[in-house]
Amino acid sequence: MDKNHTPLPPPLPTFVLRSFSSGVTCIKYDLTDSLRLYTGEQQGSVYLYNLRNRQPILSLSNAHTSTILGLNQFIENNKLITFSKDGFVKIWNEYGQCQWNYQTNHCSFSNCDIISPNLIIVPSGNDEHSTIVALDYQCSNPIIKKFIPISTNINHGMVMKLRVYDNRWLFVAYESGSLNVFDIITTKQLDTYQITSDHEPITAMDVICNTCLCGTTKSDLISLDFLSFKLQPTSKFRHIEMPNAGTSFIRCRPDDGKLIAVAGWDSRIRLFRRETGKQLAMLDLHRQQVNSIDFDFHTRQMACASEDRTVSIWDIYNNKCETKS
Repeated sequence: MDKNHTPLPPPLPTFVLRSFSSGVTCIKYDLTDSLRLYTGEQQGSVYLYNLRNRQPILSLSNAHTSTILGLNQFIENNKLITFSKDGFVKIWNEYGQCQWNYQTNHCSFSNCDIISPNLIIVPSGNDEHSTIVALDYQCSNPIIKKFIPISTNINHGMVMKLRVYDNRWLFVAYESGSLNVFDIITTKQLDTYQITSDHEPITAMDVICNTCLCGTTKSDLISLDFLSFKLQPTSKFRHIEMPNAGTSFIRCRPDDGKLIAVAGWDSRIRLFRRETGKQLAMLDLHRQQVNSIDFDFHTRQMACASEDRTVSIWDIYNNKCETKS
């Protein structure tokens, strides 16, 4: 912050959605309309909200029988992908009709992701095998690829988070605190890195600008640079010490990668400059853990979903904040 300028007051949300019946676990801006937001709940419901009038325009009240862990979207055909702790991955059309489902036989805390144009990445099988599969819903036998860690004496445990980067690499974070990187074309494991020294789980992860950011049950954030494998700790922004232990979600601003939003177990959201790790703001609205964060490039807003049954919408791209971030 420039010491010649007065610090900005803590930001307030533009508005808050409050009509949820359980904790909100996932959010995703609609890729076809920036003023629409998909939300997923702990009890398995999925809604599409019109942010113009702040009302739901699509209701999937029985989409799944358990917590929604992942929401994605195929931009080419406007299909919604949902993934739940019940082990099912499902595809829905724009009218809310389920057109495809697949039982992964896997229960974990992991999200799902996609490889353009039509592959869905999900954990599969029992936890001890730590296997990831790529599913093609257009094929009778949908499993197209398998990503299996190289055998070692380390038990990776559950898949905690996964992220497709640039349609080339798959980053997978495990319960053991390890991070594996796979080549998507060949499915070969390119690298592995032990993120946590005490093998505590990786609880949050995002990948942007050749940097992988990880949060754990402890109070520090860890950054890895992968300009060239092997993975190496970065000289900048290697560790950020958080005031309290536990990170529930990390999301980098996707259009430029300059801003990082970090949700802590303490229910607060902290905004950091990615290149330096400097904290820019703290958002103290929610009264329970924030489970998911998403940015929208067109409306220049950020949405945050919380266990307290609310979703907050933030205008963090105003001119002053843009200069700072």
